[in-house]
Amino acid sequence: MAEVKRKDQWTAEDDHKLASTVLEIVKNGGTQIYAFEVAAEKLSRTKQACGFRWNKTLRHTYGQDLNQAKQKYQHPMHTHLKQAMSSYDELLEAHDKLQREHAELKTFVQQIQRVCLSSPFTQQIQK
Repeated sequence: MAEVKRKDQWTAEDDHKLASTVLEIVKNGGTQIYAFEVAAEKLSRTKQACGFRWNKTLRHTYGQDLNQAKQKYQHPMHTHLKQAMSSYDELLEAHDKLQREHAELKTFVQQIQRVCLSSPFTQQIQK
């Protein structure tokens, strides 16, 4: 007897599209539910069918990849905050350095003024 093939049977290509869609979306911070919606459009299936196929069959195969995708995702705001904090630290260090240099210059100018005021040449000019 010939094997009866369902009209909507999942192919290896369908499985690959579903898995790659789920992993890519999760890697970029999306949810699996959203990934099922996107995959449903790509595969002309329902999101429920995609979710069922993922959870029943593919999750076992791609579970480790899914965990890695979840761990690798870092919200872009985290990166911006990290950069802003390092920029702030650099600015703070530069500000402190400028304050120290300003204080040194101020002291140096005061010393020069004292030397100039106490020199005989300056005293003759003032008379």
